[in-house]
Formats: sequence, C-alpha cells, structure tokens
Amino acid sequence: MPAKFYLDIDDTGFLLPGLEDILAVKKHYKDFKITAFTIPFPAPFFMRENQKQFTKEKYKRWAEIINSYDWMEVAIHGFSHTKAEFDCTYEKANLILKATENLFKEIGLKYVKIFKAPYWQYSYDSLNALKDRGYTVAINRDFPISIPDGLRTYKYNWSYEEPLPNKAMVIKGHGHTTGKGVKNAMGKCYYNITKQIPDNAKFGFVSEYEEN
Repeated sequence: MPAKFYLDIDDTGFLLPGLEDILAVKKHYKDFKITAFTIPFPAPFFMRENQKQFTKEKYKRWAEIINSYDWMEVAIHGFSHTKAEFDCTYEKANLILKATENLFKEIGLKYVKIFKAPYWQYSYDSLNALKDRGYTVAINRDFPISIPDGLRTYKYNWSYEEPLPNKAMVIKGHGHTTGKGVKNAMGKCYYNITKQIPDNAKFGFVSEYEEN
C-alpha cells in the first residue's frame, strides 16, 4: 500500500509571503492538500509602511480567496507570532484563543481547531486552555514536553528538507512559507518535495488524520 501524505506549513497569513510557493507545489499534484498554520494578526501589521495596507475589507477579501481553496485548510498559529506568546497563564491563553476565534469569525475565514504555538513554546497552563477549548495541539517531534491528560496532539515525522522516513505508510510533513532562518521552506525545498513524493500520491488534511 502506498504512503499517504499529510502536509502542513507554518506562517501563512494576510500580507505574508509564501503563497506562491504553495501554489507551485499544488500545481504539481492532482490530489494535493495542505494544512496552513495561519497567523491571525502578524507582527508586520504593526509596521508603519504596512498599516495602510491592512484594512478589514482587504482582510475579508483575502479570507474569501483562502476559503475558495478546497485543497487548503486553515489551522491557527498563535496570534501575532511573538516569542513566548503561549508560554503563559491559562487565562491569557484562553483570552488569545477567544480573540483569534472572534477575528476569524469577523472576517469570515474558515478554520479547524488545530493549533501550533509560535516557536513551539507552550506552558502547561496554555496546553490545558487549548484542551478545554477543544483544540488538537501540534508538538515539536524534536523537543518532547509534558502533555495534560486528554489533550489531543499531532506530531510531524518528516521535515521538507529531509529524506522521506523509511518504509513509513503515513508521512506527516512539516515546513515553512519562507526561508529566513529555516531549512524547510517550501520554495527552498520544492525539488526535494517533488522528487520524493510520487506524482500520483494521495494527500490528506491534518484534520483528516486526526479523524482517522
């Protein structure tokens, strides 16, 4: 039986680069699917030169485009993608999650309850907040952490710059939208991805992996 691929990518979002690299991989595969960990209110929004580009109406139009991609599902990647954002109290984590859900609802962006903290930084309290709000939490395979009982987790087993895991029937791939400071940016790894994943490969969303 051929392997099935569940791919994810970090740092997608309105006004952020990298969508063109995802579209290039999508063009290569008929059955392509990807889970995009999306930053609701990225730090670049606060830069003076970007403020005039950020309007609610433009954000809504971007959400409409993303919603139209039936091969992409949106998961949540923090709020502004700052360090230690989710290395915090239960109350603060719960507040951030509420703000994210409200923002996505306001702009009409569809999303699934799968969460990855910026820089993989969690406190035990924030993990409990995520559990109580019904989220599945992405965990860094290279840095095990203590997990509250009952919390659903997801862990990748392949980074896009690496060889595929030997004989694995389920490939959970992970990468980033841009190459700054990372080895597994999708554009940078395009050749490694397309030379290893067969053209007729079957793909699934992270949410579909969780259901199964």
